[in-house]
Amino acid sequence: MTDKANNSRKEIVTQTEEEFQSLVPISGTVDTFFGGFELDHSFPTHEAAERIYDLMDHQRAAQLYLWGIPLVGMTRWHLGNAQTYTGYDYNTLLYVKTFNERRGILTANETTDYFWGFSNTRDGAVMLEMPAGLTVGMVEDMWQQGVTDLGIFGPNAGSGGVHVIIGPNTPAELIPEPGNNQRVHRIDTDQLMYVMRMLGTPEEVKKLSHQVRIYNYGQEPTIKIITGEDKFMACYQPRGLAYWEMLHEGINREVVQERDRLFMYWLRVLGIEKGKPFNPTERQRRILEDGTKVGELMAKTLVYNERLEGVLRQNNWRMILGGDWGDGIKYTQRTRYYDIFDPRARYCYEAITTSPAMTVPMPGKAQAYIGKFEDEDGVRLHGGENYVIHINGPVPAELFWSVVIYDTDTRCIIDNRHGAAGGKATMGSKTPGLRENEDGSYYMLLGPDAPPKGWEANHVQTIPGRGWFPYMRAYGARAEFFNDKYKFPTVNKVKDFEDVIG
Repeated sequence: MTDKANNSRKEIVTQTEEEFQSLVPISGTVDTFFGGFELDHSFPTHEAAERIYDLMDHQRAAQLYLWGIPLVGMTRWHLGNAQTYTGYDYNTLLYVKTFNERRGILTANETTDYFWGFSNTRDGAVMLEMPAGLTVGMVEDMWQQGVTDLGIFGPNAGSGGVHVIIGPNTPAELIPEPGNNQRVHRIDTDQLMYVMRMLGTPEEVKKLSHQVRIYNYGQEPTIKIITGEDKFMACYQPRGLAYWEMLHEGINREVVQERDRLFMYWLRVLGIEKGKPFNPTERQRRILEDGTKVGELMAKTLVYNERLEGVLRQNNWRMILGGDWGDGIKYTQRTRYYDIFDPRARYCYEAITTSPAMTVPMPGKAQAYIGKFEDEDGVRLHGGENYVIHINGPVPAELFWSVVIYDTDTRCIIDNRHGAAGGKATMGSKTPGLRENEDGSYYMLLGPDAPPKGWEANHVQTIPGRGWFPYMRAYGARAEFFNDKYKFPTVNKVKDFEDVIG
């Protein structure tokens, strides 16, 4: 059907001149959600215009906060690595395994060892050679668009192979000719990030990691691995003017996407331009600082008060990745008619990195993540109270499952290092000494109180005065995890752990 034919069958909504004039007066007050604004012969008064400009700029600052979350998170991660770890540079794998090394990373897990790093395609196509073995990983651009999975959930299904990653400014002479066993990926940003979770014994992890090769085409195939030195490094988005300084750094290190050109104009009005120093006026500074407050409140609301039904599951659990197109975060961040603004801001505020296997349900060949932000009575989860999470067994996961406890303010593993049972935020199938109930289910005990004797492995100590939330992970999640045949855990507040476990 042509547009002409289609339009001929529509009843076009029209507006009479009287209706038009009745909605906004020629002179007088225009009442809005934001208050009244005066018009004088259809001219905004000087006072009204000043208020409108403030309103426009404050609104834009808050929306720009949401827009910039993924780039700020990745930029802070990369620069934080460079400032924290000795010998870190592009094409370097950072080996992270201790509690202190993980606790600044958005929703990190404690079950697997991590290897991560960044590369720059301006120096030539990035050659990522993966060995055969038990690895779960991904390649990511700086806007957290998932490029490809690595390892057993990737296109080579764990058999190894070469990934060639080409950016928008990769020199043509530094792009290899197509070869056997090569997977070629074109990305939207110059820089990229890779994460590898390697499974197995310490000896197997060491052997596997040293078989990886990361280099720019034209350079010698090599691998450089450094350790985290048990140092803390934060990758969650900073607050105040520091947020905008990091965003300014990020956009000056990257190409401008076509979809972002209007946002770049908004930034210009607020004193942030590509290729120019960041020197905001006092007015711009006030607006930007307020914008991070309002923007973060919006981000927190998107995370903790979800309104998009396509990601809601049983027992008020939420799909962290995946869900209905347009409501859930997908690795492309794109649907047919729009890019997903709110789901991207929501996910990249509470977590970091995406991939096809993380966002598209593929039973047995993907990771599944669900989160919950209140107990069964609809009350928020407080660190000063005791709770029991009841986990039905068996959990449908081919590789492992876990429940990890995160701080609601930082979205990182709770920092309980200084408690009597601290330095631990996880319970799962890989937990040494995990206690299983007679019916095959599990109790996870959470709270400031010590657990009963014999339940230490099932206990995580929480922190009075701080909120928390759980993520449940299933690596190699089976179909039952996605189709609701598996009954998700319940979270109940208790006065005493003995009231539940007997």
